[in-house]
Amino acid sequence: MEFSTSSLSFDEQVPPESEDDSASENQPHPPLLQVPILNLETPTDSEENTAHSREKQSERRRRIVDRLLQSYKHGKLQHGCIKAVAGEFNISRKTVGKIWSSASGQMRDGLPHCVQCKRKGNSGRKEVPVDIPKMLAVPFHRRKNIRALGYAMEVSKSTLQRWLKRKTIRRHSNAIKPYLSHPGKLKRLSFCLDHISPSSLPLDPTFHNFYDYIHIDEKWFNITKEKATFYALPEEEDPHRTIQSKTHIPKIMFLAAVGRPRYGADGGLLWDGKIGIFPFTYLAEAKRASKNRPAGTLEVKAVPVIDRVVMKNILIQKHLPAIKEKWPGPTKHVIIQQDNAKPHVEGNNPEFLAAAEDGDWNIELKFQPPNSPYLNVLDLGFFRSIDSIQDQSAPRNLSELINAVTTAFQDIPHEKLNNVFLTLQGVMGEVLKNRGGNNFRIPHIGKAMLAREGRLPDNVGVTQEVYEQAKHFLEEQM
Repeated sequence: MEFSTSSLSFDEQVPPESEDDSASENQPHPPLLQVPILNLETPTDSEENTAHSREKQSERRRRIVDRLLQSYKHGKLQHGCIKAVAGEFNISRKTVGKIWSSASGQMRDGLPHCVQCKRKGNSGRKEVPVDIPKMLAVPFHRRKNIRALGYAMEVSKSTLQRWLKRKTIRRHSNAIKPYLSHPGKLKRLSFCLDHISPSSLPLDPTFHNFYDYIHIDEKWFNITKEKATFYALPEEEDPHRTIQSKTHIPKIMFLAAVGRPRYGADGGLLWDGKIGIFPFTYLAEAKRASKNRPAGTLEVKAVPVIDRVVMKNILIQKHLPAIKEKWPGPTKHVIIQQDNAKPHVEGNNPEFLAAAEDGDWNIELKFQPPNSPYLNVLDLGFFRSIDSIQDQSAPRNLSELINAVTTAFQDIPHEKLNNVFLTLQGVMGEVLKNRGGNNFRIPHIGKAMLAREGRLPDNVGVTQEVYEQAKHFLEEQM
């Protein structure tokens, strides 16, 4: 940034008047210098912080001496006072001893004790720089933990921790992504290009608003997790959880269905986008009596095998009626998007088509590209939100688990669901940039901050260049 000295003027700064000013007020004053701001010497932030730190250290050293003088009687310190002061100020006995040695020596010489901090400037041990070429030479499989990386680079673990704290190096969690064949990448590319709104072309390619889409997917929910994290007081006992085998943890598969929330012109909520979450369960009579219930009591059981017949029944009996009951309109045209799991029903299934068209509805069933979980809002983030809320409950049986999952599904704010749809559009943009690949990070645009400022977009898109390059690449490969 450049500063113009012509724009800086100090003519309005008049020195205070003195007794001789009246005699010389008519005499011409020497011209005031115009000094660029960049030439004014001011302390840097690091120098100010260092000075502030020195003042704090000096103040603490004075308080330590004052505290020791309270225990100074008959020309010597009372027994144990150095240890007590060290514990009070959370420092070592050696440090307290050095401070007292300096102060007592000054008092013997008849001088006032001065224990001011003598450190100046950037004192202390110098930082160990990162040996970038050496770190680049270490393969990633030897960088999985601090100990292994420190051994490979021949530095201590504490040095690596300081590098992490200073953000000289970073921690990265790596998840294995699905393998994509070349035809699979082209399907993903075509799928995302088809979701560009034609009305936004050619100048501002923007993704479809998804107001006519419903995403469905399945997920297992367990009564408890194999590994859990708790926060406890130091004196509390650790939770003790036991089970015969981790494969015996009760669990239920749920089918969730969501659409994009609708808002009015004034921003008011018209529909929260939640169709429902349906468990794959059935009721069965208890064969034997127990201390909890007599024989013959109806109990909730998880469906052991989820096949195409089970999936078709839950779609026709629960899913479609819920859509027709909750769909806000204005049309009856709905597209259900699902992944390519084997139990999923084909879109041309006669029984499904009959139920989907009943009541003048036009409900289509379509598949998303294979190996593309992040092109479904449930896998992209909504299931994770349900899991985090449901995990805060402590169900003891399958009925309580169903209530916990259903409650978590309803408790998630509609704003979060709308944000996941915006993230889905951002993921589609990354797919176009990567020519159908999945070597990218989930994009984040700071949706919470934009919503607070009233600047959250209804839809996102890509640049005209990205769209044209993706379209041209697909045409070349087809």
